[in-house]
Amino acid sequence: MILKDLLEKVEISQLIGSDSIEISGIAYDSRKIESGYLFAALRGSQADGHNFIGLAIENGAKAILCEQVPDGYFENITWIVVNDSRKILAKISHNFFGNPTSKLRMIGITGTNGKTTTTYLMKSIFEEAGDKCGLIGTTGIIIGDEFLPATHTTPESLELCAYIDIMLKKGVKTVLMEVSSHALDQHRVDYIDFDTVLFTNLTPDHLDYHKDMVEYATAKKKLFDMLKPEAKGLLFNLSEFTDYFVQDTKAKTYLLGRFDNPDFLIGNENIGLGKTEFRMSLPLELGMPTINIKTKLSGRFNIDNAALAAGAAILNGVDIKIIIKALSTAAGAPGRMQTVNLSNGALALVDYAHTPDALEKALVACREVLQNAGSDGRLITVFGCGGDRDRTKRPVMGNIASNKADLAIITSDNPRTEDPNDIIQEVYAGIDDANRANVMIIPDRAEAIDYAVEISKMNDLILVAGKGHENYQIIGKEKYHFDDTEQLMRFSKV
Repeated sequence: MILKDLLEKVEISQLIGSDSIEISGIAYDSRKIESGYLFAALRGSQADGHNFIGLAIENGAKAILCEQVPDGYFENITWIVVNDSRKILAKISHNFFGNPTSKLRMIGITGTNGKTTTTYLMKSIFEEAGDKCGLIGTTGIIIGDEFLPATHTTPESLELCAYIDIMLKKGVKTVLMEVSSHALDQHRVDYIDFDTVLFTNLTPDHLDYHKDMVEYATAKKKLFDMLKPEAKGLLFNLSEFTDYFVQDTKAKTYLLGRFDNPDFLIGNENIGLGKTEFRMSLPLELGMPTINIKTKLSGRFNIDNAALAAGAAILNGVDIKIIIKALSTAAGAPGRMQTVNLSNGALALVDYAHTPDALEKALVACREVLQNAGSDGRLITVFGCGGDRDRTKRPVMGNIASNKADLAIITSDNPRTEDPNDIIQEVYAGIDDANRANVMIIPDRAEAIDYAVEISKMNDLILVAGKGHENYQIIGKEKYHFDDTEQLMRFSKV
């Protein structure tokens, strides 16, 4: 592509050199530069791409996108000077790939918890409706039946455009994307042509990155600010920030919830082991007053997820009968309340719950399952907190686990570069003296899971929380194979 075309509608502070050169590719990692590429120098928390401009030129870069031209720059290179390289990278990435998001149905979902499960439920619905779907999120990239691993919930803008372009070329009609607060703050999803966006909930998380909840909410708000007038927004009315999210949006928005007369009203809820049922009243403008939905998922929060998925499908014109059928058989997402039946008659659930709100909701859901089954079984939880992440949530999660479970086993999660025992002690510090008799510390995660199974009995329920779909554990800077579900399957029914 000619550089001039690549820079269409791009805000440039200064252009040094020719914009008539041919650009064969784009990269922001100097090691991935090839002859004829444009190198985007991005400033990050760990490194500054401006320090690698020389290496990028050595590897064949013909143009440099940067915020500051280095001293002694090469005169045979075209320099594109901008105020924010990361923001401009998003625009030129869309230009390079021909703006693929404008040619697809794009549905984005943001919020602290529930994003992954909701995208998987929407995938089931739209596939039942005949669409080939693409999915971008925490578990990876899915293109139809093809799976590609991903390192971030929402990839960098360049990778996002590349993935979406591949989806378009492979016949995808609907793209379902988790949109993280980091991605919104770092301009990764700028210029995506969203048709529908969803909001799940907002609870404390990522406060190691965002200064406070207001800053966290402000990042989420950007998803609604960027919507076109013909787009639609559906928000779960559970947050004090809901009104704030939509105050500047050009799109038509709808509320979903249980109280205060939302547009989509949830009622008649029935929660059991491996099933949920509920009724949802719809806006009269959509032509049907109520629908009854059944799923194979556990927990009240999965009613929230199913209701959001159904609402999104309704707003996109999917037939009600298709939605009901798809949700009745949908399995949800891997590592989200994933069931393992144990040979001793106990039941284990693996869930990604790694925030205070998610852990509390998962434990409450487990307690509801036991109560609705009329079981006298115990609720046992195994959990930990990740290292090099928000430390404020550690004692809060310890307090929640010790209050909500009959036995809480604190173990290691992904300690990363922190000492696992230090993390565990910070979790333990949040536990009241009266509850400490019901708490155990087993730092080795495999041993902790094994112990929970060994002491469990018929009708007990074990929640293994924090890692969900992850099949690794990060210790130091190394990644080792470890899978909660795999560990539990050693004790499962044959």
